[in-house]
Amino acid sequence: MVGLSDEFEKARDDLLKGKNYSIIGMAGVGKTTLAKHIFEDPSIQRHFEFRAWIKVGRKCEFNELLRCLLAQVDPNAYEMLAQGDDDEEELIGFLKKRLKDKNCLIVLDDVWEVQAINRLRVLVVENICGSIRVLLTSRRNIVTIMSGCERLDLLNLKESMELLGMKVFGEEGFPLQLEKLGEKIAIKCEGLPLMIVTVAELLSKADKTPEYWTEVLKQRSSVFLDAYNQILEVLFPSYDYLPQHLKMLFLYMGAFPPYIDMINPRMLNDLLTAEGFFESIGEENFEDFFYTSLKDLSMQHHLVLKTTNSSTYRMLSCWQHLCKVEASRIKFLHVLQSCDDVIKDQRRLCAHWNNLFGFKQVYDLIKSDCAPTARSLLCHGPYHQYPIPIHAMGFKLLRVLYALNVRFYHIPIEILKLVCLRYLALNYNGELPPSISNLFHLQFLIIQRYMSIKKRGVQIYVPVQIWDMQELECIGVWGRDLPTPNTDDATLNKLTTLLGVSANSCTREVLKRIPNLKHLEIEAELKPYDNDDDETNPLSCLSYISQLQNLVALRYSIKNPEIKHEFKTIPLSMFPSSLTMLNLSGLGYPWKYMNDIGSLLPNLEFLTLESYAFRGPEWEIESGSFLKLIQLEIEDTDLVQWRPQRGSFPVLCELIMKHCYKLQQFDWPYDHSWINRIVLVDCNPSAVACANQLRDKFSFELMVESSF
Repeated sequence: MVGLSDEFEKARDDLLKGKNYSIIGMAGVGKTTLAKHIFEDPSIQRHFEFRAWIKVGRKCEFNELLRCLLAQVDPNAYEMLAQGDDDEEELIGFLKKRLKDKNCLIVLDDVWEVQAINRLRVLVVENICGSIRVLLTSRRNIVTIMSGCERLDLLNLKESMELLGMKVFGEEGFPLQLEKLGEKIAIKCEGLPLMIVTVAELLSKADKTPEYWTEVLKQRSSVFLDAYNQILEVLFPSYDYLPQHLKMLFLYMGAFPPYIDMINPRMLNDLLTAEGFFESIGEENFEDFFYTSLKDLSMQHHLVLKTTNSSTYRMLSCWQHLCKVEASRIKFLHVLQSCDDVIKDQRRLCAHWNNLFGFKQVYDLIKSDCAPTARSLLCHGPYHQYPIPIHAMGFKLLRVLYALNVRFYHIPIEILKLVCLRYLALNYNGELPPSISNLFHLQFLIIQRYMSIKKRGVQIYVPVQIWDMQELECIGVWGRDLPTPNTDDATLNKLTTLLGVSANSCTREVLKRIPNLKHLEIEAELKPYDNDDDETNPLSCLSYISQLQNLVALRYSIKNPEIKHEFKTIPLSMFPSSLTMLNLSGLGYPWKYMNDIGSLLPNLEFLTLESYAFRGPEWEIESGSFLKLIQLEIEDTDLVQWRPQRGSFPVLCELIMKHCYKLQQFDWPYDHSWINRIVLVDCNPSAVACANQLRDKFSFELMVESSF
């Protein structure tokens, strides 16, 4: 029971104190193992005169539950049960009589639905003199008669190594020559006990040599693939239980490469919009519906995980394997893995190794079997610096082309003829051709640069024909800018997101033509001689942002900040009061200006300050500041003391501080007991000690990652 001792003691003690209890978590995380240890614990056996273990499963009939319970608490009930008596009232009567004035523990393992479970109240509540307690395990967050709840997390690396070593070598653990390799194998198991145990069983049957374990890590052995296939039977019911819209979302997330923590919900939302999977449901728009669905997968069904900073998601590799197998089977999406893949009539094609497209056998296979029907091509593999001919494979009906990890030296004419495209993401350094406007259905245009080198004094603009593309919802053109339109009536009314532009795109003439902009990301380059009065100063050009009344998210970053330089005042006019998300980087202003921002933005919920956005040894937050802020993240700063006054941050739930090497102390008003989580990454040990003291007082979750 590695890694579960604290949870064991808490659940056991609560049951002995007369509380019901539930254990929840994803499949394979150890719920049943923990429940069995509690069920068999000597103190539990002494306290409860009757104990019953019922394997519930996806379908639970109340009568069947009663029959199973009666069979375990009354040895004389077999005759009645053998006659098939299903009268509910009679079964309840027998149980009440048998359990009256008795202490009984009922373990309900693997519960999916709550209706039949909640009907146990008739026994639990009416057994006044005795004590009937229920211990429940479930893969889902379900509302039941439980009063206590424990959500099982994945094992950390130390616990994973302990479990793996014990299962392969017994109590002695890893021999010295295999310890480092064992650590790497444990990392690839990602903390899921079921995966660790399955891999251990396979390793214990093979050569226990450094040479073989190296082959396992390089995936030249089938150990991990065999383990994935073995545990599919356990994992699949969690997927199969999902409603149809969550199945689609889950399978689409499986297209991302394994072992990454960077599934960006914003990008995923845009891809699904372009795919046309969802439509608005009633008054709920698609974006709200998407984020609700993503939250359900994470919090309700425990199938995807939020990363440390809570802004991206990840999926365990065993779940991604399930997604690949199922998505390919139903021809929803196929992840290309070798030259021998069967891809006939697949609608969506994905690659985790983009160089596969360079093989003639794969090229010919796609061109003949897949290209005529494919609607999406997703190149998620590692960055590939040489051109590959994905444009020449005969795709005609593509809606989505995601190729940010493929280097383009020019935009092929074949891509500019894909008139069905709704999402185009390329890695390209040159100027966009005017013919880009031929893609008149395009909703998302993402053009990143593989080099940021450019001629001094030269500003690169996208072609003015961009104003003819009326369906555009998102433009991401890092290192380029929107030009001023040629006509007075040119507008992009559907454009809600503009990313990677400089202050040159924030003129009155440009911004008034994108009135519905919600997300704006500005990248500025600061010259050493810039000052407040200089018209070339990137900050002095931003006074027109305040006219964007629908703007909710603003990111402003200076790519080459000069920390010794200090402006006289911060242009507060650049912050519309509608903002709920603000990300600032490299400004170098004193902390005192943050109080002005806190009072100016009454709706701000998420604030991120990076790369000396503000500087100085102390930030004393005035009372009444940041009244709606939920999350605060500070990264790379010389801050020594963080001092929120009483009445500031009244609803702050999460504080994240990264690479704050000088941070020694943060004070805490006594009324801030609502904080849920503090994350410290590579911060001063004094700050960690301070956080530990606060945790003892306020009982929040503390996560510490340090290289000190």
